[in-house]
Amino acid sequence: MLTHKSLLEAYVYAKDKCCPSLIDDIYEPNAVLSISVAGDAVSFPPLVVGAQGIAQTLVTDFATRFTECRTYYVCGHPPDQGASISGLPWLVLMRDIQSSALRIGRGHYDWSLNRSEEKNWRATEMHIRIDRMDVIEDATGNLLPTLQEVLPYPWLSPHLLDSAFSGLADRNRVFSFLREFCPGRFGTTANERAEVGAEPIRA
Repeated sequence: MLTHKSLLEAYVYAKDKCCPSLIDDIYEPNAVLSISVAGDAVSFPPLVVGAQGIAQTLVTDFATRFTECRTYYVCGHPPDQGASISGLPWLVLMRDIQSSALRIGRGHYDWSLNRSEEKNWRATEMHIRIDRMDVIEDATGNLLPTLQEVLPYPWLSPHLLDSAFSGLADRNRVFSFLREFCPGRFGTTANERAEVGAEPIRA
């Protein structure tokens, strides 16, 4: 049975590990995905309709551009009720295949969910907001594994994120870029919600 927690975990596993076959378990066949991007550091189609199209965009095509990906939910507790999940902060750490650079991004997810007769939750609509997607040179290849090693995956509390990133930035100027990805940069309202878990909004 897919709960809110297991659905969200299945999503990051499918995307990060390139498992398009999982998408049919996560999304309704006619689900709609919309994506908004601030800036031009990364590009995605603004609208995708249908689970097959979502699998192509978020898993298959994604894997041709990025590798060693880990997507984190920046929240104190996984959401566990309601037909909507609003303003769920995320952080991504991955490598750009073409340039070998570190990619670090942040934003928010909005989900609309449907519960089947079998009591499984599946997504009918999803919006991905990409607020920032930076390119960081990683000539030695050490930056990405160093960051991933200090963060629990995929559930990451704002407190742990702040402690890990602030500590690295304070100790080494190479990591000064991490200050832009501390919890306060996700937006005050969303960050306040994240401290107690993503706030469910009932449809």
